[in-house]
Amino acid sequence: MFQIKANSYAVSLLFLFNGCLFGTWAAKVPFFKDIFELDEKALSILLLVLAFGAVSSFPLAGRLTDKLGVQKLSKITYLLYPIPFIGLAISSNYLLLTICLFLFGFLHGAMDVVMNSWAAQTESLTTKKLMPFFHAMFSLGAGIGAASTVFFVWANISTTVHFVVVSLLFIPLYIFLCKPSTLTPVICESAKGSDKTKLPLMLLSAIGLIALCSALGEGAIADWSAVIMRQEFSADMSFTGWAYAAFSLLMVLSRLSGHFFIEKYGVVNIVKGCSLFSIFGALLIILVSSAELALVGFALMGIGYSVIVPLVFSKAASINQQKSGSAIAFVATFAYGGMLCGPVIIGLIAHHTTLKSALFLLVVLPIYTLITSSLLKIRLGKNVEGGLSLQRG
Repeated sequence: MFQIKANSYAVSLLFLFNGCLFGTWAAKVPFFKDIFELDEKALSILLLVLAFGAVSSFPLAGRLTDKLGVQKLSKITYLLYPIPFIGLAISSNYLLLTICLFLFGFLHGAMDVVMNSWAAQTESLTTKKLMPFFHAMFSLGAGIGAASTVFFVWANISTTVHFVVVSLLFIPLYIFLCKPSTLTPVICESAKGSDKTKLPLMLLSAIGLIALCSALGEGAIADWSAVIMRQEFSADMSFTGWAYAAFSLLMVLSRLSGHFFIEKYGVVNIVKGCSLFSIFGALLIILVSSAELALVGFALMGIGYSVIVPLVFSKAASINQQKSGSAIAFVATFAYGGMLCGPVIIGLIAHHTTLKSALFLLVVLPIYTLITSSLLKIRLGKNVEGGLSLQRG
């Protein structure tokens, strides 16, 4: 029990730390846009550089997680992550900013893989579904990071000082990670030696598509919710931000309470329920003409997209615990791909039709998660000839 609590505390702090630095950067994007006089095209390229950095880290992070173990790699990424983060603040030209942003994305993605692997291994020691709670800690950290930006801008404190202070806030995490007597790593066998098993790529691809569908919707709402409120519902500027606020608030609350409902109703039923929430939320936004009712739709979608990706990560890790890092890295590529593609696809459809018409994509995609939700209950076992077979249960 003590081991489970110790690991839970460490993993929660890792998610909080990862989210806080990322949220601080995200809230500062307008500042960097003004300082470097970036137009929309240049800013879009920068954001793609960050995303490319994250995605390119996944294969290496997966292999290192399986080889070094979650605690050791967590310590390494913890020490390295703030370096390019602070580098962003002291960059004097566009080239340096681009390099730091790539490295920031790379380490953000690497930490994403290792902390999800540790979360999955911690979860395997208990009957509770802890992954949604850990992901709620990331959302909370992002909120803290954004709030810190508001404070430091109000206090007229430099960006460099701001980024250094935010990084130093998490020194207790490193102290915690360096205490093996109080924090014993979860069993994490190195993926070497006699381990010749291969990851079941077909199954991982199928559940990866579940993550892609959910993450695509989440990315689309993050970038387009305010525009939808302004353009389709003629909401004033002071009201448009409430769309993403309602979406985010319900997402965090759903993740915090997710383990309770998962234990009561089961993973498959929860994924089906979340898929229906996503469908009904998107339909509500499409069909109504009231901005206030549209907020309800965004809130429903916040519930719908809340726990599906965490559950997919949890499932991927459980398929092969000796290669949990590689499995999570594989499905994380789908999730990040969806997050990146969502805003672009919605924008392209809207360009040729209307924004409300583009939202029909967010009605269609959850149908896939609804139909394939039972895949999250499939487990692998060995048949009588020693091969891998699919089992349900």
